[in-house]
Formats: sequence, structure tokens, C-alpha cells
Amino acid sequence: MRRLLTVLAVTTTALSMNAQECTHCDIMKSVKYQFNALRNDITLPSSVNGADVKWLLQTTDSAITLQGNTLHVNELPKGNYKNGGFLWASINNGETLKFPLTIAPDDEMYGYLYCHMAGNSENTLYAIGTKEDKGRKFKPLIDNQPIYDAEKMAGIEGGVRDAFICRAVDGGYLMVTTDMSNRKSRTWFNHGMNLMKSNDLVHWTSVTFDFRKGASIFCDAETNKSDVYKDYSLINRVWAPQVIWDADYDWKDGSPKGGYFIYYSMLSTNAGDDHDRMYYSYATRDFTKMTKPKLFHDRGIAMIDCHIDWNDCDRQYHIFFKREGANAKDRGIYKAVFDKLPGACQQQSDFTGSFGQWKDILHITNEGTQLTEGPSAIRRINENAWNVAYIRYSGGKAYKINGADALLENIDMGQVIEGDVNPQHGSFMTLTETEYKMLEAWSELTLKTQALEKKSPKSSKVKAAKAALAQTFETNAVEQLLELYRKTLKKM
Repeated sequence: MRRLLTVLAVTTTALSMNAQECTHCDIMKSVKYQFNALRNDITLPSSVNGADVKWLLQTTDSAITLQGNTLHVNELPKGNYKNGGFLWASINNGETLKFPLTIAPDDEMYGYLYCHMAGNSENTLYAIGTKEDKGRKFKPLIDNQPIYDAEKMAGIEGGVRDAFICRAVDGGYLMVTTDMSNRKSRTWFNHGMNLMKSNDLVHWTSVTFDFRKGASIFCDAETNKSDVYKDYSLINRVWAPQVIWDADYDWKDGSPKGGYFIYYSMLSTNAGDDHDRMYYSYATRDFTKMTKPKLFHDRGIAMIDCHIDWNDCDRQYHIFFKREGANAKDRGIYKAVFDKLPGACQQQSDFTGSFGQWKDILHITNEGTQLTEGPSAIRRINENAWNVAYIRYSGGKAYKINGADALLENIDMGQVIEGDVNPQHGSFMTLTETEYKMLEAWSELTLKTQALEKKSPKSSKVKAAKAALAQTFETNAVEQLLELYRKTLKKM
């Protein structure tokens, strides 16, 4: 009898623990896991699973306060995440749950950069928008002219598409583009990508990878003998590369840990290669070399245009992608989540699940059966809310920006991007005040120089302005360019 009572007691305790874990999980889901990265006020649930909940805040930090069922975030710390104490949930079924709170750091950002392919040419353009406009309204820079010469940057076809921009982990900026010119080739085939870097957002250098040249162009060709294709020369599509830093990548050659995870879709005329799959390579810190392609994900049906973000609320990677090859109802933009990049994994879990087992979450159906592509997302400055953008290219072409919650779900109907921009597939990055104002000054100086050159091409002011626009700096480049451009503008 004692043994039976002991078993019953253990079983009851286990059930109680499971119930608590379930309730804990339900509460975390209801607040979108924002206790892990507090940025804005949160409405706490007053009941869970039919039971009433009362809340108590235990903290010595005035940055967060509790009023009724609202957890207020009054101030964000500078620099790093901060311990915010604990939140206690007292439930009238007898449960008491404890939630540690982490306050996310202030983004310390002033506005947004929209870096994108031109809507009417294979060039890269810039547009900027303020924090107050929440990344939905933009003004074009240099009157929607290309920010660099695509002929010089794209070493294969002289055209750049699908621009993706991000910050380099060691300072500066990175960009990847599809090297392709449909205008020249009159086909939707291409053969490689461009890896670009800049010290100041204005002056760019590029390294082009033509995949047709074979394994020898990749930095691990000698040590990695496996190949995803028997014949690289038959590759006829390398589309929409993007980048995210992977701190866990091990180069296995003594190089510092960490690499740039570049992901892109590919297709070839090799036997059995009948749809676009997602592949990946790792680029070195100097962004000039990369590893041979490996399979990242295969849906069993064509997929392109992947975009990955790390979300510090649920601590998962969120990936948007375009599913092609399906009927009108099922194709379009989807979102999945996974917890690890390949650099942290030992092997593929399976052919279709890839690394970390992708879990499909949603299908964006805002546009009905109209055709969409080029998804991109960005968390809004100092908010646990996101913008999710894409291009609709049937039923009236439009570039749409939609709001999403802290988990990049509950996507609203959104709006067409505001401003006199020439939008297409691109990406978004937040800007500091110095970066924002430097780009404004660069645009103003460029346009004034062009206007003056038409009137007086041999003017000393034109010569001085062109010299200023060509100037580069090794350190504090953005700050020094801002000062130089402002001084030059005063003399114009």
C-alpha cells in the first residue's frame, strides 16, 4: 500500500509539474515570449486556461513598472541586455509561476535604409526613412539613380539584382547581389553572385563568383571533396543571396570561429535537378572567399527568395521564402522557424527537413491569388513589432509593407510603400543619426554637383565636389564623410 501511495504521489507531482509547464508555456505564448527581450509595454493575460491570474513585479529597476495588467517599459539600457528582475503569476487554481525578465538594449538608431533593386533597371538604389515613419515611408537618395556602377561591380553580366545589405561583424557594411542582366541575356538564367563590402555605405568593392568555373573558385575546394553538382558548368540559376552572421561556424583551419552564412537558391541542367533548392556557403570575415555550396533546404518544389532573421523574443530563426511551382492558391510567401544554422549542427537531419528541422508557421495570403516574391523583414526600432515587405507583381504591381507582431505573425494587410521610390526586391537596415545625415548630405552634394556640371563643367567647384565625393577614409569613415560633405556643400 505504501508503495502504491508513493507511486501515486510521484505521479501526482509529475502531473502537477506538467500542468505548471503547460500554463507557463501558454502565458509565454500569450505575451509572444517578450519577457526574454522587453522593449515595449505588454498587456499581461488576466486569465489562462479558464483560471484568473494576478501579477506581481519583483524588481529594483525603475526601467519597468507594473500597473494593473500592464507591464510598462520606461527606459531601455544602453549597450547590453539587462536583468529586469522577476514577474510572478498567482493563479487561482493554486499555481504560482515565476518569469525572469530581460530588458533589451536601446537600438540607438535614427532611421531606416531601404537598399533595393530598381523597379526599371538592374541597378541598386537607396531610400531612407525616419524612425517616426516606422519604416513605411521613404525618400529616394540621388533621385533614384544607381548608388554604384553595376557594370563594374557585377563581373559576369554587368547587372545587379536583389540587393541585400547588412552590417559587418567587425565594422563596415556588406552587400550581396544576384549577378544577372535579363536586359542583356533576355533570359531568366544566370550563373553567380557578387560579394561586396564598404567602409562608409557610399564606396563599394566587389568580388564576383561565377559558379560555372567549378569547385576551384571556393576556398575549401582542397579539403572538402563533396560536391552538390557533378558538373558546375551546368548551373544556370543562382538567385537572391542573403547573409547572416553565424558565430558558431568552425573553419577547422585555425581561423577565428564565426563566418558569414550566405544562403541562395540554385538550379542546373544536371540530371534530376528539376526545381530550385536552397543552398548555402560560408564567407570569410574579409568577405572575399567562400566555401562550396551545400544543400540548405529542399521543399520538393521550387523555392527562392529566402530571408532570415534572428528573433531574440522566442530565440529562433524566422525564415520567409517564396514557394513556386504550386497552383495559384498554394504558391507565394511562407514563413518557417528553426533553432540553429548549419554552423552549429553536425549533420543534416534529413533531405527535406534540412538543419534544425524547419517548422512551417504561416502562408501570407494578403494578396489572394496574386503573385508575390522578394520577402524581407525588419524589426522596428525599439519595438517588438516587425515590418514584412514583398513585391506583388500581378493584379497591379505594388511593393507592400505589412506589420507583424513580436513573433513575426498576425501579419496585417499593410500598405504600399510611401514615397517617390522606385521599389523592387531589396532589404532594410536601421541607421544611426550620423549614417542617416551623411547619406542625406551625400545625396544633396551629388545632385548639386550634377546640376552645376551641366551649367559649368569646368568649374573649380565641380572639381572640388567630385574630389570630395571620391574621398574615402579608413577610420571613422561615416563621420569624416559627413563633415567633408557638409563643408563642400557650404562652398557650392
